[in-house]
Amino acid sequence: MKALFAALALLTAFSASAQTPPPPGQATGLAPPGASASARSGDAESWRGGRSTQVVVEREDLERRLARLESLLKESERGRRGDGRLNEAYQELSALRQVVARAPEARGGYDGPPSRPPAPPPPAVSAIPEQRLRDILNAVSRESFSAEKLRVLETASRGDYFLVSQVARAVEQFSFSADRLSVVRMLWPRVLDRQNGYQLNGSFSFSNDKQELQRIISG
Repeated sequence: MKALFAALALLTAFSASAQTPPPPGQATGLAPPGASASARSGDAESWRGGRSTQVVVEREDLERRLARLESLLKESERGRRGDGRLNEAYQELSALRQVVARAPEARGGYDGPPSRPPAPPPPAVSAIPEQRLRDILNAVSRESFSAEKLRVLETASRGDYFLVSQVARAVEQFSFSADRLSVVRMLWPRVLDRQNGYQLNGSFSFSNDKQELQRIISG
């Protein structure tokens, strides 16, 4: 049991030393007792990377080295060639540090929980198809009264988008200026090319009607 605690303590020290660089000139504490200054310096120079650096090592080789390290510590705890086994354990630990220090950095490591997928783009809209527009205008033309024409147009075109030229064609289905302005007022919120609104001026003859048209398309 004591050997296991000693192994855990050494592995913890190994992990910390692999993540945190030692101060300049200070030994890492992982070289065996009585080791030369050059050996301790070599341990210090073997450190590489910051706390979050991830590296790639062979799992089987790492498990084999850890198993040997645990075995050496157990033998040292039992008292058989204690000092020699402890030195061998330090050497094995130093070799393991070299493996980690020289290992290539991992690519595409864990960067935290996955981010939420981006919101889908808003659905693209397009002007009402020509055949559908013709069907609606034919239905409007079959009505005799303006109120019914407006009702059919509003009901049939709900959810559709228009170009200014298409609005002009709908306007032409009505004779009176007031009804034509009602058509523009109805469809203008769903017009895609509003920069062409000036083209609707040709559908009105009187200046008052044109002024009201400008108020609608400018709102």
